[in-house]
Amino acid sequence: MRIGLVTDSTAQLSAAELARLDELTGGLMQVVPLTVIVGGVEFTDGELSPEELCRAMSEGTEVSTSQATPAQFANAFATLIDHGAESVITVTMSGELSGTRDSAVTAAEAQPIFIDVVDSRTTSAGLAGAVSIAAHGISQGLDAESIAGTVADWNAGETTTLFAPRTLEHLRRGGRIGAASSLLGRALQIVPVLGLRAGAVVPLARVRTWSKALERMAKLSAEAAAGFDESVRVEIQHAGGEGDHADVVWLEERFAGLGLETARRTLSPVITAHVGPGAIGVTVQTTR
Repeated sequence: MRIGLVTDSTAQLSAAELARLDELTGGLMQVVPLTVIVGGVEFTDGELSPEELCRAMSEGTEVSTSQATPAQFANAFATLIDHGAESVITVTMSGELSGTRDSAVTAAEAQPIFIDVVDSRTTSAGLAGAVSIAAHGISQGLDAESIAGTVADWNAGETTTLFAPRTLEHLRRGGRIGAASSLLGRALQIVPVLGLRAGAVVPLARVRTWSKALERMAKLSAEAAAGFDESVRVEIQHAGGEGDHADVVWLEERFAGLGLETARRTLSPVITAHVGPGAIGVTVQTTR
C-alpha cells in the first residue's frame, strides 16, 4: 500500500530534509503552511525571513498568526491521492498550541481514503523528528496504523523540548502560555526556562539572568539525554535574530563539553511570533 505523509510548516524542514523525506515516501510528501501576519500583512510561513520578522517584532510591529485551514489540508490530501496514495499519515504540531491539528482532522474526515492524524505534542525540531520516524516507517513498508502508533509513542516518551524566551509577553498575547501563566506576576524579576509537557507550555525553572537560563537549559537537556537508552540527537533552535549567534555557539560548546553533538535549526516564523526575538530552544530526541 502506498502511504502519503503530511506535516505542517512549523517543522521548518530544510531543503535537504524535504528531499530525503520525499525519497523515503516515494514522492508522497506534503507540507501545509501556517500564516504569520505582520502589521496586517499576511505571509505564508517561511515567506518572510527570520531576520525580517525579528526586526519587525523588536520595532513593536503587531504580529499574529493563523492556523492551517481544513481546505489547505484537503488540498494536500487531494494531491497525494492524485499521485497514488492509498492512505495518509498526518503529523502536526501540538494541538495545545494551535488549531492546526483540528483542521487536519476535519479535512481527513471528508477524504475517500484512510488518514491518520497524529498530534506530535511538540513543534519545530521535535515535529521534524516525528515526521522522520513516520517516513522511515513508510519506507520499510509498515501499515499506516502501525506507523502512527510508533510516532505517537515516540512523541510521548522519546523527545524533550525546552526553551527560554526573552520575555513572556509574546506567549501571553498569543494565549499559548499554559501553566507558565503562574510566572507572569514575577516576569520582571526572573528569566523562565519552559518546556512542553503533553504538548502544553509548562515552567521548568526560574533564574535571575539570561546566562543562567542558558546554563539551566544545558543542564536539563543533558539530564534528558542521559535518561534515554538509545542514541540521541540534540538540536538548538533559535529565532534567527542578529543576537542569537553567540547564544547558539555558547550552547554548542557547552554540549560539546558534555559529550553531546548538536545541530541547529531556525524556528519557523510562526513559532517566533509566539516566543519572540532572542528565544532559544533545545530539543533532545532519540534517533532511529
